[in-house]
Amino acid sequence: DASSECFALLASLAGSVEKGHDVVFECENGDTIGGSRLLLAHASPYYERLLCGGTAEDVGGIVKPDPDFSSAAHLALLGQLHALGHAPLPASLDVRLELLCLAAKVRGVPGGEGGGADAAAIVFERCERALTNSLCAGNCLTVLLRLKPCTADVPELVDAA
Repeated sequence: DASSECFALLASLAGSVEKGHDVVFECENGDTIGGSRLLLAHASPYYERLLCGGTAEDVGGIVKPDPDFSSAAHLALLGQLHALGHAPLPASLDVRLELLCLAAKVRGVPGGEGGGADAAAIVFERCERALTNSLCAGNCLTVLLRLKPCTADVPELVDAA
């Protein structure tokens, strides 16, 4: 439908650094991901503070993302945030698991300050639901091992696995 196409288009705006990008994420492995400060700040209180709060990232437009996560996970999160949390989830189980943990790390505290939209929380909930639905005997151990950094955030998924 038209809204799905619109969200997919917005998600595709994160990626190769182009003229229209006003923020660049320089990943640990050397990959660069371009993004829109406007879309990211609107979608996430975390990125609003980072990109509009007078920080070094705000002034320089260069972000060094969390090295504990792959560039694929960062690209997936930035695409999701560009689409307000409604873009298709990554097909790869590994990237989806990383995306869940990364979204858990940057999402706001439920009922916390600001009270505005937090697309990272939407991404977290969508990933958790999709991963729970995709559990099978063949992937439970992988899921449990990959969730180790964020098990406290996903007790239902851990119990299901």
